[in-house]
Amino acid sequence: MTRRNTRELILQTSLNLFNTLGEPAVTTNHIADEADISPGNLYYHFNSKQDIIVELFKRFVAQFDPIIDVPADSALEANDLWFQLHLSFEIKGQYRFLYRNLADITGRVPDLERAFRALFHRERQAAGEILAGLERRGALKIEPTERELLLGNLMLVLTYWIPYADQFVTHGMDDGSVQTRAIAGVLQLVIPYLRDPEREEFSALTRAYLEHAD
Repeated sequence: MTRRNTRELILQTSLNLFNTLGEPAVTTNHIADEADISPGNLYYHFNSKQDIIVELFKRFVAQFDPIIDVPADSALEANDLWFQLHLSFEIKGQYRFLYRNLADITGRVPDLERAFRALFHRERQAAGEILAGLERRGALKIEPTERELLLGNLMLVLTYWIPYADQFVTHGMDDGSVQTRAIAGVLQLVIPYLRDPEREEFSALTRAYLEHAD
């Protein structure tokens, strides 16, 4: 196996174990055993488990950044918003260990807290641009104070839907139903501020998501 393939094997094995068992429960020995390599081979590529976490976070950000790169003066349609939400929740589900216990993982891994704060800031900006685009099109009517509160509520769902699902949903995330319900929840937060026909369009999307989740 080439050096590149071994490094990739370590990262994919770590991601699977972190998602399945929970990152705190996984050691480098567990990763090496699951990957069928020696601990020394693992340490040749990564000095510690923290280095693996940081590399996986970088990969997550590389996939997530284009989704939250919403230009100013954008005017998204309902289907555009649906598509962005779908991709966002799908990618977060793939790297769900990062969101399961944010306070713990950001407290243990140097620089990860600052990196996550920057990511949250960009994600909130993107959500704000989407709302502003709907306002410019006349599809959404909302007061400034309500807008700030809505952005805060959106960020709560976007950030903590994974630990919520772990606590209150009996089945796992692999079948996609958890992500589906979370997306419907985000759409429902926006619906009260929409005007027709966008209100009915978003309501139809929400109903479709809930039907798909059942």
